[in-house]
Amino acid sequence: MITLNRRVRECRQAMRHAENYATWREAAAELDRLEGRDRWQHEEASEDYDWRLIKSRLQELRRCRAQGQTLRLLYHLRQGLHWNLANIGNPALYAHARVGTKKLVQDYLDEVVSALEFLCEAPVPGLSEAERLRFFRETAQSYGRSALMLSGGATLGLFHVGVVKALVLEDLLPQVISGSSAGAVVAATLGTRTPAELPDLLDPRQAYYHFWKPLKLREMWRRGLLMDQRQIRRAIAANVRDWTFEESYRTSGRIVNITVSPAGTNQPPRLLNYLTFPFLFLREAVLASCAVPLLFEPVLLMTRDEHGRRAPYMPSLRWIDGSLKSDLPTLRLRRLYNVNHFIVSQTNPHILPFLHTGAARPNLIGLARDYVYSTVRESARHLIGLGRLSLPVPRLRKTLDYASWILEQDYRGDITIHPKVTVWRYAHVTANPQLDSVQRFIFEGERATWPRLAMIRNQTAIARTLERCLQRLEGGEESRPASAGARGVSERTATPEGAPSLRLVRRR
Repeated sequence: MITLNRRVRECRQAMRHAENYATWREAAAELDRLEGRDRWQHEEASEDYDWRLIKSRLQELRRCRAQGQTLRLLYHLRQGLHWNLANIGNPALYAHARVGTKKLVQDYLDEVVSALEFLCEAPVPGLSEAERLRFFRETAQSYGRSALMLSGGATLGLFHVGVVKALVLEDLLPQVISGSSAGAVVAATLGTRTPAELPDLLDPRQAYYHFWKPLKLREMWRRGLLMDQRQIRRAIAANVRDWTFEESYRTSGRIVNITVSPAGTNQPPRLLNYLTFPFLFLREAVLASCAVPLLFEPVLLMTRDEHGRRAPYMPSLRWIDGSLKSDLPTLRLRRLYNVNHFIVSQTNPHILPFLHTGAARPNLIGLARDYVYSTVRESARHLIGLGRLSLPVPRLRKTLDYASWILEQDYRGDITIHPKVTVWRYAHVTANPQLDSVQRFIFEGERATWPRLAMIRNQTAIARTLERCLQRLEGGEESRPASAGARGVSERTATPEGAPSLRLVRRR
């Protein structure tokens, strides 16, 4: 018993001091074994998912492959692959062990991935290449895909860099990425780098993190603002290349989405990306998404016109902080890119005290926190509504509008990663961090992601395999723009140096 307790302490210490995921995972897996949690993984039965259905489908898949029934295997997968089949995406399945889930679930996912790769590579008697390609296209469309969503959070947004780093190192970074405010900076930086440049990007010494510079008191009084927008503009320019959304997508292969809110009252929020606004420039889009009212002035977006020149986009309109109205644009991503699984990195300081990841089973503390948050939010919404109707000062009513927008949003995803609430983090919300603070923020993002990687890997395994197979069958890079979501439509393309040209994408 003494030896066991000592080994448990050693594993816990190894997890706390781990410098990389491999070390953390090894210690966590050993701790699961010492505490007997691995036995739960080998038990098939559980109320958390329909284990009988998964077991029968696993047996059928194995039988088809063993007997060489390739066409039957294809038909079995075409009608049987659905996101969260039998509730295998249930977060409770990842709340027992520190690493992984039920062995039956893992075996099923591994078998599906192997079967899809087999169907992609091996000839299928009685099935033409066109029919095989159609199978993968329709199955991918039916199954859906994942997106990474990076919230606002000012300097706390450095946490996003650690989340991205952990996903990149494990080859789990989704193709679809959205960002608002601080998250927009990280998303746009990713979108203006090639895959080969990502390792350098994740080095904190390779980026510029000084975004804040207060105005002089006279300027604050005259303009009604606190921060110098020229400084944040310089910081964005140091991190984000001056490309349009379309150029970003064609170069990086990442589908970058940036949310902006209207400065006026007669416009809805916008989700900017290569489909909705292909010729808009990323830098101004990021600047607008970071334009927190009272801190920065509203921003005019810039576009490339039909002659390839930089020009104002709708000169009468100005845009502000994207997180005010659409911190996490789930509905638009669903419609545009067939996304049905959302990984959220959440760092909004006003949300963190009330947030929990949802990975564990409901407990008294979590339920109480949800109850308090929902009660406070509903009460605040009623008070704000009363204030908007009764206050005679338009500027005060506008401030209440901002508060109402914030309260009406949902800030969680299927998987939510967030930092812990500490005085140190809140003290650095609007501070220009030194290199050691930057490294600390990034490493905290990595560590917070490590316990979620097994869940992310499993929940995205089938969609990632379908995407790889499609790229292979369609010829790789040439088909990438069409597979992102624009099916059966014409698509505009441009090079960083030239004006846009029209290129037709074949119908899917």
